[in-house]
Amino acid sequence: MPPVEVLVYDAPTVLGVDENDPEGYIPPDLLLKGIDVRVPIWREQSPDGEQDTLIVELKRNGAVEFTSTTLYTTPISESEFIITIGPEYLLNDGVVEVSYMTRNWLSNPHPSLPRKLTIDHTPIPENLTEVGFPDVNLYGYLNCDTVPPIWEGVEVKIPPLPDFCRVGDICTLEWFGYLSLNGSGSPIAGTYKRIDKRLLSDQEIQNGFSVTIEPYRPHIEPMQDRASAVANYTLYRGTRKIGASFKEIVKIDRVIPGEELPCGP
Repeated sequence: MPPVEVLVYDAPTVLGVDENDPEGYIPPDLLLKGIDVRVPIWREQSPDGEQDTLIVELKRNGAVEFTSTTLYTTPISESEFIITIGPEYLLNDGVVEVSYMTRNWLSNPHPSLPRKLTIDHTPIPENLTEVGFPDVNLYGYLNCDTVPPIWEGVEVKIPPLPDFCRVGDICTLEWFGYLSLNGSGSPIAGTYKRIDKRLLSDQEIQNGFSVTIEPYRPHIEPMQDRASAVANYTLYRGTRKIGASFKEIVKIDRVIPGEELPCGP
């Protein structure tokens, strides 16, 4: 009898874990809820009426910490299977691997490649230094006297970033407009602006950098009389959040006493 061909499957995917992250960092919310391992239906099933076995394992340093075994009677109609690994298996920091194997009716095994996962419960710092607004006056206002005029855009200064940042990380700035001076109430519809800046050099990390909120409409123009904007930044490595700043408020007032209309276009 000729030897049975051993099929080697691709590594399984884990829902919510960035497939482009080779380290496979598990997001904090999934560490608390557990992870779902996605296994696609295998190419060759046993003859109709027989049983195939699906085995999913989580290993740490080669030792099995979780295993799930399920029998399926052929023909199998599902296109994929979701196997849940509970949070009790994700308590200890470190590197683990998740993989699966199928056995046909003759018990011939067909394994998958492993998917590396990283468990890290280190708290994400959300108290990083807030942004600055270089063009405000002594009272923290952007107004009709601001130079350059705010209808040409508002400069936001990202401060020097923490030592844990690396070239290639993403710094995401978010800006919201408000009709109050202190950033209270609901944001003004349409004023939201998001800028994703990939860190390109150690100098940007060490010295910080500036970004510009533009265009004037719709992100700045609605803030006219005793209004404000709130900005903060979040740091990402791939899709994994690694830090965030405090929020900072800038006051905006484009009404000149005695004038009927606010300044600006």
